Amino acid sequence: MNAAAALTPSEMHALSDADRQLGSARAHAHREHAAADAGVFDESLRLKNTLDACEHQAKSSPSWDALAVLVNCEYRLYVLNQTTPLRHNPFLSHWVEAVQRLGTPTAQRDATSDVSILSDDICTVRVELIKALLQSRNPSQFDRTTPRQLYGNYVELRQTSLFNIRTYVRMLEDEGIYERTPEPDSDSPKSTSTASDTKLNEFQRWKLAMLSRLETEPEHAVAELTHLPLELSSLDCLTTLLQERTLQALNIEPAPVIADFIQHALRMMEQMGRGPGETGAAEPEPMLQSGREAQTRAVKLLLLFMRNLIRKALLPLESMYFEIQEICVRYVWIKEVREFRAFVEEGRDEERDEG
Repeated sequence: MNAAAALTPSEMHALSDADRQLGSARAHAHREHAAADAGVFDESLRLKNTLDACEHQAKSSPSWDALAVLVNCEYRLYVLNQTTPLRHNPFLSHWVEAVQRLGTPTAQRDATSDVSILSDDICTVRVELIKALLQSRNPSQFDRTTPRQLYGNYVELRQTSLFNIRTYVRMLEDEGIYERTPEPDSDSPKSTSTASDTKLNEFQRWKLAMLSRLETEPEHAVAELTHLPLELSSLDCLTTLLQERTLQALNIEPAPVIADFIQHALRMMEQMGRGPGETGAAEPEPMLQSGREAQTRAVKLLLLFMRNLIRKALLPLESMYFEIQEICVRYVWIKEVREFRAFVEEGRDEERDEG
């Protein structure tokens, strides 16, 4: 075993296409490697060394090639080790430290910049992919995704996941890899929170309260879930409840909850298109924005949520049949809706269909 071994130039080339699906890139790189029978740990070590080297290069010379190599290496590393429980996974510390190290942006995009992709953009995509993989029950859902599509989701649309890194740090502490950190002293003075910290803390408190109400007042809690605003935080919360099977554990059927939420979102979007004061509903849905542009953004956000549910197999497709039909008919004039319909009907994304 060569502890300093990294991917070969031909393998790097196979992984450097930002428009190649992750599954295809992984298979192509495997064919390029002469020692394809290498053990899982040796292969993982080569990926880890490549990630370390490419991370430094991406900081000084960000590029789509660098994004593709980093994303593909992280994905291959996870897939290679997915059968090992996270608690005992030798690369858990790598993923935890990557999220901690890369999770805070260091620069703002300059609107006048000619650079097509920033180093912070690359960090964002990599961190969000790691978070998604660590919480995923089926990583193969990413096989048909390209690095450029991940960039679109995580950078352009700012899609993110609720993620408690302390859960994974505690695993490392339990296994003796990290020293156990003492619990914070409740009597010690609290640091001043920024506005974003305060908002996050409020949402986390709301989420904890919601989990409690699901146990003690399920009818009221479900009614609140089905009327959440169409925001990323709401969608992440619903997705997390499904991924962790929280509703099923409380004997709450998840399909009707999600269907009612989607119907609520459709009513909100319909009202957006009519504009303030134009709705005929006796009790109009609460709405922050109106107009065609706001309506289109809301539709795209709902499509991301529904596509995510389908890709991760969190709900059977049939349980959302009527909602899918409604959104595909009502908003057929939106390009992403037509692509979503092709994705549902043909099992693939039209945006990747060269025909």
